[in-house]
Amino acid sequence: MAQRMTRRGPLTREEIVRQALVVAETEGMEKLSLHKVAAAVGVRTMSLYNHVEDKADVLDAMADVILSGIRIPEADEMSWEDGLRALAHSFRAAALEYPRSASLVLTRRLNAPAAMPVVEAALRFLNRAGLEGADAVHVLRAFIAFLIGTLSREVGFAPTYAGAIPGVIAMREQELVDSGLSAVATAAAELAVIDHEAELEFGLELLLDAVRRRAAAHS
Repeated sequence: MAQRMTRRGPLTREEIVRQALVVAETEGMEKLSLHKVAAAVGVRTMSLYNHVEDKADVLDAMADVILSGIRIPEADEMSWEDGLRALAHSFRAAALEYPRSASLVLTRRLNAPAAMPVVEAALRFLNRAGLEGADAVHVLRAFIAFLIGTLSREVGFAPTYAGAIPGVIAMREQELVDSGLSAVATAAAELAVIDHEAELEFGLELLLDAVRRRAAAHS
């Protein structure tokens, strides 16, 4: 079927990327195609190539839009602990602004230019905590890995026990115990529910405690 032309006025790269985000958030990343984006902006698919290289280019640009929503705290206006907390919460807020597109940031574009201000701020906070060089980089990567794992679970493309357990484990606790899974049976009620914000806070405080101990050992 031929595409209907409804376009009036010049097309821009920014509009293409914006409409790609709309399509992804409405229909899901798995259904995003350049054909659908072209239809959304009212041009033929080939016309998109005057502004973008290919679908990968569009996906990278979408990730940059999400990353640009991360609010960078002023490193000199708060403690390093509060700074890292603020970065973590801002990262989460930016990802949840586009929950069906967040996978682009969490799995593909953490080396993007738009991510570099976030990396800069995190390293500055870690430097103020007393970590430099390789130690700061190792902690930064652990910090990023924690955020990716936590947010991947929250936006729904990572495995999670929550939601699946009540109808299964609650009725089979004794079977679990008999199978040698007594710890799972004991924790079944807690495994069955999840508060994503509380999980972020808990893991973040563990990381901050580890940074304090690491910095104290170096000093």
